[in-house]
Amino acid sequence: MAADELDAVILAASEHALTRVLGLTLIERGRRVAAKLGARRVLVVDATTTAAELVAWRAAGGAAALLVVRAGDQVVHTPLIEPLVAATGDRRIVVGPDGGYAGALWARGDAAREVIDAIAAAPAGGDAALVRRWSEADVVVAAVSHGAIARHPATTATECAAAEQMLLGLLVKAEDGPTTRYVYRPVSRPLTRLLVRTPITPNQVSIVVGIIGLIGCWLTAHPGRSSLIAGAALVLAAGFLDGCDGEIARLRLTSSKSGAWIDTAVDELTTTAYFVAIGYHTDLHLTHAWLVPSIVVGTICYLAIVFGIYHFLIVVSKTGNSQHYVSKLEIVDDPELGVGLRPPPETISRLPPWLRTIGRALSHVVRRDFINLGSLVMAVFNGYLVIYLTMLAGGVVTAAIVTTGHLRLRRQLRELRRRGAAPRLLPPI
Repeated sequence: MAADELDAVILAASEHALTRVLGLTLIERGRRVAAKLGARRVLVVDATTTAAELVAWRAAGGAAALLVVRAGDQVVHTPLIEPLVAATGDRRIVVGPDGGYAGALWARGDAAREVIDAIAAAPAGGDAALVRRWSEADVVVAAVSHGAIARHPATTATECAAAEQMLLGLLVKAEDGPTTRYVYRPVSRPLTRLLVRTPITPNQVSIVVGIIGLIGCWLTAHPGRSSLIAGAALVLAAGFLDGCDGEIARLRLTSSKSGAWIDTAVDELTTTAYFVAIGYHTDLHLTHAWLVPSIVVGTICYLAIVFGIYHFLIVVSKTGNSQHYVSKLEIVDDPELGVGLRPPPETISRLPPWLRTIGRALSHVVRRDFINLGSLVMAVFNGYLVIYLTMLAGGVVTAAIVTTGHLRLRRQLRELRRRGAAPRLLPPI
């Protein structure tokens, strides 16, 4: 079912519907969840909504499918509805671990008219009553299990606190490395819990992150040790705060492509600027002949990294998240999805286990989060040369990998054009 063919009704005829959990009322969260999953029109049905208004709204829409989400007494999130929209059948309901109705259903055609009639007759519980009638009459209904972080009752203070903890589980991403997971998230999460209750937007947080990071770079470019420490501390602080913009967006269901691009651009700008700043700081102290040329080479490498990653994001993945970058792709002709680009399947390494362990550790050491943390530690010991050489080596090696991948991607894009196929990223096997 196409997204523009879906209407949604949010059931909020409850005394708890205006309860706020992490900055959003239960009604608003339900509405945003439905919109996020493709509903083109969303109607909130509360105690004041009349049957005539509901029927007229449905008649004026014309969408074939109808989504109903119970949000007046529970916190809901997208995993509640995602499997429901992806399923098949004219009647679908979401069920919990116990197999019982979990407060969301999807209907089409005659089934959708039944749903509207049931809700019009009883806004507070018509959906649940209809599901029971379907069960008693042995009507064919697709029962779909919801995912994690999908729903939680929110009718008491204890339930609301537990619902907050459920939603906070969103803040850890699969792409997070150990440093981010165990150092950065524990700092950013409390900040996010405060900011999400304010009018501050994720993009405003990203801009503040960029300003703090650039001030840190400016301080680093001064010769004093205190400036070195203060600069590294501000860059690290910007890194901690950098996690909040995405966290706020995920909690508020306001993630956007523009926000992701702003976040990525700020990260890359700060990293490149810090490399130049620490290089200049080092040159002020050592004045070796090789330093200035190495700063130029390193800066070119960092710019090459940015270019290669952004080219991939814009042309292939069409996202603003640099964590989605893949350096090695292959052209595949998938029998279901057609021609596209896909990461090659992982091969079994023949390296000894201890060497594979070192490789995994190094892959985390060269990440921005670890470098920012390590830079502050080294700055305390006035280790500006160690910071500079580490960033220089990391930039050169990463640039070599990204540039090699970029040249390979250019050849693959030419081959796709020859085949008349658009550049697109297929899901991994």
